[in-house]
Amino acid sequence: MSGQLLRIGICDDNQTDLERIKGALCQCLTEMAFECQTDISLFSDGRVMYEESRQRIFNLVFLDLEMPGWGGFDLAERLHMSSPETSIVFVSIHDSLVYQSFTYTPLWFVRKKRLCGEMTQAVQQYFRKTAHTRVRYRLKEGIGFREIPITDIRYVECSGHTMKIRTRSGGQYEKYGSLKAEEDELGKYGFIRIHKNFLVNMGWIDEVGNRHIVLKDGTELDMGKDRRKAVMEGMTRYGRKHG
Repeated sequence: MSGQLLRIGICDDNQTDLERIKGALCQCLTEMAFECQTDISLFSDGRVMYEESRQRIFNLVFLDLEMPGWGGFDLAERLHMSSPETSIVFVSIHDSLVYQSFTYTPLWFVRKKRLCGEMTQAVQQYFRKTAHTRVRYRLKEGIGFREIPITDIRYVECSGHTMKIRTRSGGQYEKYGSLKAEEDELGKYGFIRIHKNFLVNMGWIDEVGNRHIVLKDGTELDMGKDRRKAVMEGMTRYGRKHG
């Protein structure tokens, strides 16, 4: 993950625990020799963390479950809606809350009394889960190349032999080729053919209708009448692998 920035948020109303969690995390990253730049932000109030997350999305967050105002479950529910790509790790002194936490589909549950060991497991799981997000798509540009994170590509649109690569920012890149070639290349990274003219990143799909899909940014794309079953099955497999 060298060259990429990992944004991490930690929220706990207990200042001592806040520093302990950060210390265990930093130690874990050092010992596991992950070559990545990190930006770690500390919060003692769930509402403040949530407002910050709306300005800049966190890749990974650690949430204490028992806090005044918004507890960890409250905060997790809001983060799931505003930034579903954020991975959530719950941290608690109460072992029994692990079962309740399943409702919020966390990446991991870390017990404070076993902070160091379980922090390692949580971080390992994060890097396993997000391995595909570090893959980059290479485009020829002039005499050089441009690289785009695979996860930034929303969909590829085919117009004749022109492939239009539509990205997260609303940008568009064009290349000459065939949609079948793009499908062969991107299919292993979670892209699915929904129409003769569209290849879509399943991580961006929010809703599957009868003859269309809706992306998380509200974009609607036509879907071939005979492709709905394959799309639904693909989404199920994708959810199991990346959920």
